[in-house]
Amino acid sequence: MPLKDAIGAFFIEFTKFDTQSIGMALRSLSRDSVFVEHAERLLDFEARLTLLERMAFARQIPPALLGDLEACLLRARALKSQREEIARNLTPDVDRSPLKFGAKPRASRRRNADLSRLVELENLLVPAHERIEEYTQEALQLQQTLAVITAQLERHIAGELAATGTG
Repeated sequence: MPLKDAIGAFFIEFTKFDTQSIGMALRSLSRDSVFVEHAERLLDFEARLTLLERMAFARQIPPALLGDLEACLLRARALKSQREEIARNLTPDVDRSPLKFGAKPRASRRRNADLSRLVELENLLVPAHERIEEYTQEALQLQQTLAVITAQLERHIAGELAATGTG
């Protein structure tokens, strides 16, 4: 898979985690669908993770499950950092000086590049490509992990509601 496609796959899988997985987890802790919709639409990634942590704490989730959730969200924060770094590096370096009327853009320096240097740079892409694929796998694992945690949260909440007779 070309590097561009690998980056695209990573961004897609991370976005699925960001939008779908976190939303499901929030819904498992709150039956107020309007509140969750507003949170999804108005809060950024970090704020939604913080909200999820606080809601779980407020619902008195068992410590082991709360620990699993916090570990998952810690991994998500680290992966978000990697995603931002990749996105930042995708932005091409552009000469931002304004062109004067009638001025011709400078010719690319690539024609004069040393071929051995280009081969060296190409070899640097291989580890980067492997790293991107690892990030994609991590995003998929985060989706699965949060789905398992969400199911456990739902069972806990359902048991809590049944015990209080408000279900």
